[in-house]
Amino acid sequence: MSCATTTVARRVGSVKLFAVSLVLVTGISGAGKSTVCVALQARGYEAHDMDLGYAAWVHRGTGRTWPPDRPPDTDAPDWFERYEWRVVAEKVEALAARAQQRMIFLAGMATNGHEVWHLFSRVIYLSIDEPTLRRRVASRTTNDFGKTPNELAAILELHEFAEAQHRRAGATIIDATLPPEQVVDAVLDASLEPS
Repeated sequence: MSCATTTVARRVGSVKLFAVSLVLVTGISGAGKSTVCVALQARGYEAHDMDLGYAAWVHRGTGRTWPPDRPPDTDAPDWFERYEWRVVAEKVEALAARAQQRMIFLAGMATNGHEVWHLFSRVIYLSIDEPTLRRRVASRTTNDFGKTPNELAAILELHEFAEAQHRRAGATIIDATLPPEQVVDAVLDASLEPS
């Protein structure tokens, strides 16, 4: 995979300052984060799916990470009370350090995402309505999360407030019910806007 060399820069006097060009593409399950990630890679950008090594299930009480070689027991009635999906801050910090040279995208959502927002030059929230969410989660073949009643209930609970929370925090909101190519174009346009 080749990487694009787009970097956000601004001039102060005669000095060109480069800003971190790490962009978070986030949204509820089914919003299209993984689809956008793959499309960005196809266009030559470095893009990473948070679900693939940048986040893990972590016990809320002990802080211990669920073993990655064991499927999580998300059907257990108290699973989401005991565990949360957390981004690994050190991995995001490493991406941010590399993003000094080129634009890099991280696509995903985690309960502690707000703890690493300062590492991103832009946070983009992919917005979908509940019927679209239900249809996409039920029909997707690349990710089974949300197909059980317990998982779907957790997604729907988060959907009730996630967009408003991201809007209040200053995220760029993109209508992800549009065709995928239009969503990717909007993500790129938003990523290149001055902060």
